[in-house]
Amino acid sequence: MKNYYEILEVDIHASKEVIDKAFKVLAKKYHPDTQDDAKKAWAEEQFKILNEAYEVLSDETKREEYTKELEFDKNGQLNALMLKNADLEIQIENLQIELETLKHTSNFQSSYTDTYQPNYESQTQYQSNKNVNTYYTQPKSAVKKEEPIYYESYYHPIRTKLKSLLAFCITILIVIFIGFIIWKIPYTHNLLIDFYKSNSVIQSFFKLFYW
Repeated sequence: MKNYYEILEVDIHASKEVIDKAFKVLAKKYHPDTQDDAKKAWAEEQFKILNEAYEVLSDETKREEYTKELEFDKNGQLNALMLKNADLEIQIENLQIELETLKHTSNFQSSYTDTYQPNYESQTQYQSNKNVNTYYTQPKSAVKKEEPIYYESYYHPIRTKLKSLLAFCITILIVIFIGFIIWKIPYTHNLLIDFYKSNSVIQSFFKLFYW
């Protein structure tokens, strides 16, 4: 609802002479003919609102009815604000109650833990007692039997040496096999013979085996 008193910038208890004077000043201020082209449309709208407000407030009957409606509207808005404020206060009280409840619950849990938590001298003792309690409280079918530990054989170093020797023998056999294949190929066979004949050191080395 428009507040015509605020539009004319007068008090709600202003006299008719004050209202007339205020309207003349504002009408001169917002008259479209006194404005630039850019503000002319805005001034026309303001001038229209001023005329509407003056038309109501300058008539005693219309002003009396309008004032009652304005007061009723203000009271309605005030009541709405009061109801909203009361609702907010109720919500705040509920939040405070929930906060106190949470604090009480937290303190209770903390005191319960401090009172009933067993005070073991060390974590090892606590774990040991826990395992004993678990063993005697669980049924025998649920208790896991400890699996035997199989230690590594004492002959492990000998086994490693045998594996190394076997790998060495296999390598020697592979080298001999490759040499045999190279010796059987005619081209490489002739190359090896020529190399033997032309190298006296190799000849001396093989002559040691002949003796």
